[in-house]
Amino acid sequence: MKVSARLLLAGSVSLCGLPVLAQTDELRQAQEAFTKRNYADSLKLAEPLAAQGDNGARVLVARMKLGGLGTIKDEVAAAALLKAAAEADHAPAQVLYAAQVYQGNGVKKDQAAAMAWYRKAAELGDADGQVAYGGCLLSGLCGLPKDEAQGLPWVRKAAEQGNPNGQTRLGDVYTRGEGVEKDPIAAVDWYRKAAHQLYPRGERQLGIAYANGQGVAVDPEEALKWLQAAAYQRDSLAQEWVGSFFERGRAVVPDPVKALTWYLVASSRDSRDSLKTAIERVRGKLSATQQAEAQTKASQWPVVAEQIRALLAVAPAGTVKPESATPGAVAVTAVAPSRSSGTGFVVGTQSTFVVTNHHVIANCKSLRILPQDLPATVKVKDAKNDLAALEVPGLGLTPLKLRSGRGVRPGDDLIVLGFPLSGLLASGPGVSTGTLTNLGGINNDTSRYQISAPVQPGNSGGPVLDLHGQVIGVVVAQINAVGVSQATGSIPQNINFAVSNNTLTGFLDASGLDYGSSQLQADAKAKRMSAADVAQQAKRSTVKVECRPD
Repeated sequence: MKVSARLLLAGSVSLCGLPVLAQTDELRQAQEAFTKRNYADSLKLAEPLAAQGDNGARVLVARMKLGGLGTIKDEVAAAALLKAAAEADHAPAQVLYAAQVYQGNGVKKDQAAAMAWYRKAAELGDADGQVAYGGCLLSGLCGLPKDEAQGLPWVRKAAEQGNPNGQTRLGDVYTRGEGVEKDPIAAVDWYRKAAHQLYPRGERQLGIAYANGQGVAVDPEEALKWLQAAAYQRDSLAQEWVGSFFERGRAVVPDPVKALTWYLVASSRDSRDSLKTAIERVRGKLSATQQAEAQTKASQWPVVAEQIRALLAVAPAGTVKPESATPGAVAVTAVAPSRSSGTGFVVGTQSTFVVTNHHVIANCKSLRILPQDLPATVKVKDAKNDLAALEVPGLGLTPLKLRSGRGVRPGDDLIVLGFPLSGLLASGPGVSTGTLTNLGGINNDTSRYQISAPVQPGNSGGPVLDLHGQVIGVVVAQINAVGVSQATGSIPQNINFAVSNNTLTGFLDASGLDYGSSQLQADAKAKRMSAADVAQQAKRSTVKVECRPD
């Protein structure tokens, strides 16, 4: 009996999903090279480690041999590497080896043995193993008898670990009533968790829920947004749904050429009868010229700009992508590092306070301002706009002024300060330069600017300054460039975001906090400076905000 590719997700070689189990600098470098598709470099680094028995390296080399990435495709050699790592109780290897055994790739096909390996991985706490084994039990597939009581706990464990495949499968459980009462609201909740990690099947199922009003109110626009995101990640069912929206004019103007394009794209990956019927139905409405146009567009699909736009539509700025999320998710990632430290800057007139991002201070039991090592308390916060103001008695730093008067324009030069990659880079504030590229963020969100200045984890909450040394925004988020590359094949360059100056001043005004501003036309001290001079001046007002568990 056929098992879905999503159920045995580890069975295919992807550009992501590498276990983060690096034991050496060489293995970390090999994994990074693999993620960037520098397969020859990755193989050169990983093969000696694999030969020495490093299980993470064995898995990495096996993935490349399975896909013929940077080397000759060799399923037998890959299976041997995976088996060795699996026998050493390396759970990710057990999952991948189970998939090879199940499919008979480089090793004798054996369903029972495959399921045994999935169970071993599940028992070791591997979420992929849990959802694969539990999903087979729930469905009565893979040579296992149907046992919802045994399968559901495994799938739930995977979902609760944040595994998007497990979350989507648990959503299916509530949709279908597998071992539980049907609960469309709970189903949507789990689909949404997966969709927020930009997991295609989770996006598709969430889109279908909005289209049909299952667990949520009918909302064609919201449905199309999620369905397109999944469709652009090559989910053929979502592609068929998008085609139907253009055919019927749901949330869009009817466009039979676009409908046929999507149906043709979907049919290149799936031969469902419903697709064949849809293609013939729409073709009957089009001229030969229109049919040829659709065929050409399908052959040239995807248009990268449209693909990125669809993915960004479901990845709002400020969304924090958990470290446990499946690698490769295309997201706009809030740039506070995992240790919950970020950047802040001093503003104020009568008394001073530190401005930073809300996500930097969220869920912190205590806050310290460094390098002064002073305690801070949250005076006011705004989760929606991702802003917070902190009180820091005794800080005594020179406050920055906010720009007022003439607004900023695309093309204006800017400087960003922050404490990126805490623990890896130098301890002082780092400086980067760039331009303001757009006055709106994702989906024309006017509370954000798009900036080209490079930012890294830890820059969150840092000041964005003009060449007069005045604050024009607050760093908030960066594009997950590797994730976009993996989904689109195109690497976005320096697409980052800042809270706009208008949003910042509105936040401070609404909070009743005094702050200093400067109008370029009237302030004699607002002289244009070099980027280095702006940075030198602003460093005296920029601090590191550290979250502590005590």
